[in-house]
Amino acid sequence: MVHLRFERGTLSLDGHVENLKGVLWDARSSSFRAAAHRFRSIAEACEANGVAVSGDLRERWPRLPRSSAALGLRPYQEQALAAWNAGGQRGLVVLPTGAGKTRIATAAIMETGLPAAILCPTRVLASAWVADLEARLGERVGCVGDGKHVVARITVFTFESAYRHMDRLGDGFGLLVVDEVHHFGGGFRLEALESCAAIARMGLTATAPERRTEAAATLDDLVGPVVFEMSFGELVGEHLAPLTMMRRRVELDPYERAIYAEKTRLFQEMRRAFFRTNRGADYAALVKSISGVVGGARVLRDHADAMELAAFPRAKRRIVAELLEAHRGDRTIVFTAYAENAYRVARDNLVPVIAAETSARERESILTKFREGTLRAIASARVLNEGVDVPDANVAIIVAGTLGPREYVQRIGRVLRPARDKHALVYELVTDATSDERHALVRGRHAPQTSH
Repeated sequence: MVHLRFERGTLSLDGHVENLKGVLWDARSSSFRAAAHRFRSIAEACEANGVAVSGDLRERWPRLPRSSAALGLRPYQEQALAAWNAGGQRGLVVLPTGAGKTRIATAAIMETGLPAAILCPTRVLASAWVADLEARLGERVGCVGDGKHVVARITVFTFESAYRHMDRLGDGFGLLVVDEVHHFGGGFRLEALESCAAIARMGLTATAPERRTEAAATLDDLVGPVVFEMSFGELVGEHLAPLTMMRRRVELDPYERAIYAEKTRLFQEMRRAFFRTNRGADYAALVKSISGVVGGARVLRDHADAMELAAFPRAKRRIVAELLEAHRGDRTIVFTAYAENAYRVARDNLVPVIAAETSARERESILTKFREGTLRAIASARVLNEGVDVPDANVAIIVAGTLGPREYVQRIGRVLRPARDKHALVYELVTDATSDERHALVRGRHAPQTSH
């Protein structure tokens, strides 16, 4: 017999626990303990060895399954759900932005019938999940985060609220859905996942970590391996909107070029010297090295200033204005690398900004007007990268980006949600002979195969 209790995000165990994987002696409490996410493997190991479990958390999660037929899953969504089920109801579903990952997760919630916790990175996304689930499930959905603390059978958490509260609530959910699950691959605040005892786990992302990396191993342990994956190229034109991509190249003017050269000179000299003697080192090691020398902090600040200049020079400001005027009849999202640049676009062109500090009421007002067509353009730095449902957006202007291929894929996906007679158009603005051009070269390797 094994006696099990959920305590502060962990499992406290008594009895025949010596050979159970992940169970360790905790001298502070004089008891055996395991992280709550180990519950399934511990319960299954006990069952396999004929050991009874007292305090089985599964008894708290009565299943109320129902058909998901009303969701009208597309064939590839049905395949994704089937692959997740075949994988023991654990694993990652990797699909481009706009391909309906939320609908797949909703089907999993309905068909498993388990109490479910849904984790998402932002307040904006949490609000969207609550509204979508209530509409599809026909029941009240709880929300912990964005100033709310309502726990229900189906509850949406922001990552931050899950980190703060899952140690108390983690025994209440049999299914864990993690939207934009790649965020946890870096090891940040993993307690949000470790403190939840759910036996079924689904991770959603457009860009999974590369296989055989530490990030992939972390997600495999906490959520599961990749069980289903499809790319932009497999979906664009049939299940996602047809797409045209156009790259517009610009140059710094003479004054900007002089500033850029001066701001980057010392950084480039130190960079060359560092890599001559530290072959195989990474960028983080370079920054650490520079920050440790006299005057290094100033060098890094100057370099950051130069990157910001390259991201949004005067030529890009003019092109953004021209494109917004040319697409007055479309619904356009302007993506910038920095929040201050989004506000500059807003001031130049009299369009609203959605930023991290935008209140929930103002954010929803802007998005509602955008969906209704009374507002034709929005500027954003990063808030709209992930998960916000703006299906009518058909033009994206990618002014700049500094977060790499994942950000690039997410931004393109904002305009790919299918709609009748829709054709998506993405402009990418690139500043020649600068850090902005180097970022664009890296991003370009991950562009949809249909681009030109």
